[in-house]
Amino acid sequence: MNWKEVSVLTEGACAEAVAGIFHRLGSGGVVIEDPQAARQYVKKEIFDASTLSPDFLEHSFVVIKAYFHEDRQIMEELNNSLEQVNQCFKTQCRVFIDEVRDEDWEESWKKYYHTFKVGNRLVIKPSWENYQAKEDEEIIEIDPGMAFGTGIHASTRFCLKFIEKYIKGGETVIDAGCGSGILSIAAAKLGARKITAIEIDDVAVKVAKENVMLNRLEEIIEVKAGDATEELNTHKADVILANITADVINLLIPHAAQSLEKGGWLFASGIVDSRFPGVQKQLQAYGFSQEEVLTDVDWVGVAAQKA
Repeated sequence: MNWKEVSVLTEGACAEAVAGIFHRLGSGGVVIEDPQAARQYVKKEIFDASTLSPDFLEHSFVVIKAYFHEDRQIMEELNNSLEQVNQCFKTQCRVFIDEVRDEDWEESWKKYYHTFKVGNRLVIKPSWENYQAKEDEEIIEIDPGMAFGTGIHASTRFCLKFIEKYIKGGETVIDAGCGSGILSIAAAKLGARKITAIEIDDVAVKVAKENVMLNRLEEIIEVKAGDATEELNTHKADVILANITADVINLLIPHAAQSLEKGGWLFASGIVDSRFPGVQKQLQAYGFSQEEVLTDVDWVGVAAQKA
């Protein structure tokens, strides 16, 4: 099967807005290539500079990529939405389209994606590599496919760290926009009792189901296609995971407040720092206390507890 890779070159300030457009158009596979963040990661020795193009590290612009079935007609709506971004941010988004085959995507991941550790216990391991777990480590087997959520991006790492710190065992969890399923799998590995992983993108649903099977967690994690707000409106939860965008998180917060019991947790990430004040205001309005905030370059994650 062939896919359209749609790339938008823009400034970092509007990266989240563009990612939100792609999500609204139905792409679960959104990738943000941020040279500023990459330079910081190389400096902190999180990334190996040899795996990155020197040309890329020198760029000042950000690239947001999304993937759509080749027969999807999205360009008219995309261009109209980007024109609004241009006006709001006083910038100029440039769009490029390429064709990607399934096998090309898979080989690309295998070339650059390797085993690494997040926090004290979680080890993220692609299925094609070998790793012997040390004492108290939990291995998450992951094949990202065309779905967001490898653990490398700061937004995913924030949620993984919150899961490790605050999940104690026995919790009911809703993963709103599960992508590859990485957060649901981490929660299950660390003791959550029942997890419902919701994803609107059909490709991501397929990838998440495969990753759940890879980790032999089918009895704990149910992956469903659909709108996360419907799940939040009809089910109670102890923990809600939302690694999406600030706009979507703001829409989810009222539903999360209804779904969570007193003392329940909302782990929210994927938030550009300039949009975080709006998220804080929404959390406060719906009775959440902000317990912990993690930041990395322009990205913010928050662990909020329902009062």
